[in-house]
Amino acid sequence: MSVSITLEASPGRRLVLSHYAPGEECRPHRHDWAQVSLLLAGGYVEDSDQGRARADGPGLSAKPGRFEHENRFGDAGALILSLNLEAAAPERYVVARPAAGHDTLRRMAAGETGMTVLAGTLPGEPSGPVATPGPWLNQAHDRLLAEPGLSIAALARSFGLHPVRFARLFREAFAQSPSAARQNRRAARAVDRIVRSGTPLAEIAAAEGFADQAHLSRAVGQATGWSPGRLRRLFADV
Repeated sequence: MSVSITLEASPGRRLVLSHYAPGEECRPHRHDWAQVSLLLAGGYVEDSDQGRARADGPGLSAKPGRFEHENRFGDAGALILSLNLEAAAPERYVVARPAAGHDTLRRMAAGETGMTVLAGTLPGEPSGPVATPGPWLNQAHDRLLAEPGLSIAALARSFGLHPVRFARLFREAFAQSPSAARQNRRAARAVDRIVRSGTPLAEIAAAEGFADQAHLSRAVGQATGWSPGRLRRLFADV
């Protein structure tokens, strides 16, 4: 079940941080307000009349008010920062490449409020129908995340591809490198335990394969913009 907190609010605008549980499903639904969202960690599949989008953080998306969609979240859940807008904008469904998410986090780290940044950072072009990666690419993506001990080169060879070509096709399909996909998944699994349990951070770091708690803090901070301790405090009363 998702948990959400409101970070900022003003007339007609509300900035919300939400965490969705691993495997959570949201049946077809609509939001009354328009929405600009930044996927920070984790991933989901979103279906709408515009096609299917498979998102693995970070990345930006936008939805007009009353846009019908359904979601299925991955086995690491997802942390999403959303700006809800009572006004009509954005007027179209948009999915942006993950690089936009990094720029948004940099601007927030430099002192701009999340509300200001997301309000002025609508992704550039309408997505149109979202192309679904071929079955073998989806299989490669799932194996990459399910088998962390398998080298990317060995995974590529198992599909009869040179590692360089495999990495290029993977990036074209999922808008991130295979190594970045693994890093995002590890951070997302840590975020899930940080938000939803009281497990000591050092134990989470060890369980999720980080070198130590400092390594965990760097990875989570880079992915989300918050330290593990700060994230835990934000959701403490939810």
